[in-house]
Amino acid sequence: MTPLLLAAAPARAELPERLADTGFGGPALRAFEPRFALWSDGAAKQRWIALPPGTQVDASQPDAWRFPVGTRLWKTFSVDGQPVETRHLVVGPGGQLDAATYVWQGGEARRAPARGVVLTLPGGRRYELPSTGDCMACHAGARSPVLGFAALQLGPAVPALVRSGVIANAPPAWREQAPDFIASSPTEHAARGYLHGNCGHCHFSGGVPVPLRLALDVGQPAAAVDGAAVLKRAGTRNPYQQMPPLGTREIDAQGLAVLARHFQPLNPEIRP
Repeated sequence: MTPLLLAAAPARAELPERLADTGFGGPALRAFEPRFALWSDGAAKQRWIALPPGTQVDASQPDAWRFPVGTRLWKTFSVDGQPVETRHLVVGPGGQLDAATYVWQGGEARRAPARGVVLTLPGGRRYELPSTGDCMACHAGARSPVLGFAALQLGPAVPALVRSGVIANAPPAWREQAPDFIASSPTEHAARGYLHGNCGHCHFSGGVPVPLRLALDVGQPAAAVDGAAVLKRAGTRNPYQQMPPLGTREIDAQGLAVLARHFQPLNPEIRP
């Protein structure tokens, strides 16, 4: 497999004004797709990663991968088939991140203000681009600063990445067997995977001080949670109660149905 080739970014350097100058669209990018996607009000997303030459992702901690300095990631959000924004992260020393959001207009994308910005899309739809602080709220406090490129999120794609040398120090079994978590049924697997992808970056052991552990661990069953509380928070966009608290103004009806199929039979008091 062709190795990833991209020069490491200077630590804590200001990211370029133009998305094209970040390396976006070059041959070094590797596309990937998390199994459990973060809900973003229906926007379609594409993701890419590029590692500096000669480096690997360190999976010695199966649930908290470490990425080499200079790792770059991009995520493009599209609405009605048109790209609206591309978020770009660069991993610095100690896992610190540089982040910028680029707004698409006229076939190119330029860096948005660090404070964020609100766009009005065709048809009058309101679209909010995150501030740098919003990006850090999710990424900086997680077990790994890179959320979607991870053992449980990549699942079946992991063995090939291990064999090709992209991932190092992984459990030997991963060369042939995809990492997963223990679930009693496909219904539980889908529901707990949804919570892992949408909530687990904050709600993990050592995360936010709330008795709600939603992050999953490789080879382990999901922790017991209050299903009624989960459905209540996922089913509202009251800004004081909604979960996730950022990045969404619309309830994910399909995701809520996935959660209800698992939690309602376990909690008869929950109303559909």
